[in-house]
Amino acid sequence: LDEGNHLLELAAPRRVLLEGGRVVGLECVRNELGEAGADGRRRPVPVAGSEFRLPADSIVLAIGQGPNLAFLEGSGLELDRRGGILTEAGTRRTSAEGVYAGGDVTRGPAIIVQACADGRRAAEAICQELGLGFRAPFGQAAPVEEILPVKRARARRDAPQEPGLLPVAQRGGFDLVQQTLSVEEAQAEARRCLQCATVCNKCVEVCPNRANVSYLVDPVSWRLPLFACQEGQAKVVGLEPFGLEQGRQILHVDDFCNECGNCATFCVHQGRPFADKPRLFLEEAAFCREENNAFYVEGNSLRRREGGREGRVTQEEGRFVLETDEIALHFKPMWQGLGWIIEDVRLVHEFEGTLSLARAAEMVVILKAIEGWTFLRGSGEEPAA
Repeated sequence: LDEGNHLLELAAPRRVLLEGGRVVGLECVRNELGEAGADGRRRPVPVAGSEFRLPADSIVLAIGQGPNLAFLEGSGLELDRRGGILTEAGTRRTSAEGVYAGGDVTRGPAIIVQACADGRRAAEAICQELGLGFRAPFGQAAPVEEILPVKRARARRDAPQEPGLLPVAQRGGFDLVQQTLSVEEAQAEARRCLQCATVCNKCVEVCPNRANVSYLVDPVSWRLPLFACQEGQAKVVGLEPFGLEQGRQILHVDDFCNECGNCATFCVHQGRPFADKPRLFLEEAAFCREENNAFYVEGNSLRRREGGREGRVTQEEGRFVLETDEIALHFKPMWQGLGWIIEDVRLVHEFEGTLSLARAAEMVVILKAIEGWTFLRGSGEEPAA
């Protein structure tokens, strides 16, 4: 634009105009923005009768790239209105059995990260189809020494390093208009990286009410007992694996949240942290009104509501007590081991099938992590004199 070029917005070429075998112009049509599509973007729609001509003695086509789908002819794969391969959003399955697709051939031009995500979702769906387990690998947890500089960098707003531009008067040849960064400039630009792969916490940073709280837990790998009713008693009938690999977790304080949606908008995992993360309530009355995913701290106990029913885990000098509608269980977790030491179990109410302790294990991990957070104690607790 600095060089006097004109940019015509919402215009599309129709045909090249020729006279005597030579180019004399380009016929274009004006567009207007139509309705938003599934991705939220409004597509250009030609305006009837808006054709116009641009005089020209030469036309240079900009080099563009697009997927070559000629090999799909006769394949029977269902295509969308843009000519891309139609897939299920969550699994990337196509209309043909055993065929999966992702990337630009399904969504149109996008970033490489989205194509990688498509591949991961397809791999997970394929594993499920084959009856195989699927577990996304987690990288090595970053030490505190790496996290602290990242948090300090996120608290600052450093301007990007803009490359120098060749003066307009010197742009008559083939010299680069946009210059390259110097070594010092490149290093300064690299220091602006927010290291999302080291620590995310995006939902913590974008919450205006500080409703999302980051905390650390000790990763565990347990084999939990499965209980069943036998002869009027709760007896162990099997083992269930329970694992927690990520040491950095998020707790949602529901009392602070107004459901603005910021955390969902900026979540790099396409999640809804205000609804997906464990929701802790500071008011007992608000907690009791919830049906699912509700937690409440009461002294040394953590209460939880799921399906309209409540359970409680209490910590007593390194040991824990689980109280549910079905059983009362006294146990000691082996934090560096493979399971729990069961000290006592009492059947409260008979139940059908097997009873899983996975939710209780989640409560144990959370309760241990927040045991020193006095500001999260319930409102019913009297302050110390």
